Amino acid sequence: MADCATMPEEVLRFDNVWCTHDLERDHVDNISFSLRRGEGLLISGPEGSGKSLILDLVIGKRRPHFGQIWFEGQPLETSYDEEKLESLRFSIGYVAQNPGLINNLSLLENIILPLRYHTLLEEDELVAAADIWIERYELAHKKHQRPVALTYSEMVRTALIRALVVEPRLLLLDNITDAMCPLAARRILELLFEDIRLRGITHIISSYHPLVFAGHDLQFMLLYRGEVVFQGKVSDIQNSENNFVIQYCNYRTLGPMRAFNPVA
Repeated sequence: MADCATMPEEVLRFDNVWCTHDLERDHVDNISFSLRRGEGLLISGPEGSGKSLILDLVIGKRRPHFGQIWFEGQPLETSYDEEKLESLRFSIGYVAQNPGLINNLSLLENIILPLRYHTLLEEDELVAAADIWIERYELAHKKHQRPVALTYSEMVRTALIRALVVEPRLLLLDNITDAMCPLAARRILELLFEDIRLRGITHIISSYHPLVFAGHDLQFMLLYRGEVVFQGKVSDIQNSENNFVIQYCNYRTLGPMRAFNPVA
């Protein structure tokens, strides 16, 4: 396999990555993929399949037991001291289904927080940078409200802006639209994919509902109990004859997958 150092446009690569723990249900077995600048990967699978674990591996929250992860041409293990991890994480935008907003800060203050700690921008420059995004994602009416006054869609949009405002090179989105009104989810994805394309942001999206992303040029990986049971493109889903894809995307309880994933 080619050395990532010779591929400057490649942003992220997993080479035969394994991660497991005897006391935890989530694990991943022999995961491999690569993403170049601006490319995206959609990961789906039942609960406990390892979707979120892959994202944790990217940001250094978890470490692989076998295999190697490359980020921008460098093996990720070289970034595992705290100072390097902090720098790495600033270059990666991460939004989870629980948006993680700080309750005693306003919407605006939540957005500018990473800029305040990691840039030398003056206060008026911080606000100006945030205002552009706040208008775009239709949040001006809640600009000075705290998270308790926000709907779920508004919290997710705020967290997305907080991730995008730092101009990340890689964006990780963990189930952010799965619990959302379909109309709101569609509009957020329209805006998000426009911003991703404009800025050439590499992205990984985790979702229980892969068909929501039909029409988007994404790689697709279906996991079951930590193993890849299908790997291709989102455009391959509709015509796939893979039994795991057919069962999962048609919400069938009968098939090779079990609806529940016990620890044992």
